[in-house]
Amino acid sequence: MAEIVISPSGPGAMETGLMIDETGTRFVVLTFKQPDTDPVLVTFTVPIFQSYVEHLGRTAEAAADELNWIVSS
Repeated sequence: MAEIVISPSGPGAMETGLMIDETGTRFVVLTFKQPDTDPVLVTFTVPIFQSYVEHLGRTAEAAADELNWIVSS
């Protein structure tokens, strides 16, 4: 499987929206924009998105801790 790297930067590089499909399933849509490429859309069902947000919160806390950035050899 190919690896996809998305590196949004700058104002408007990432947007969120809501969508309902023809079956009534609700989704949160993240749109990532990068210069000179097509936008990348990622959709989540609401429960998966809620779990994702919780995970992002834990990751943000870990990223703020300098001890997590120490590389040992």
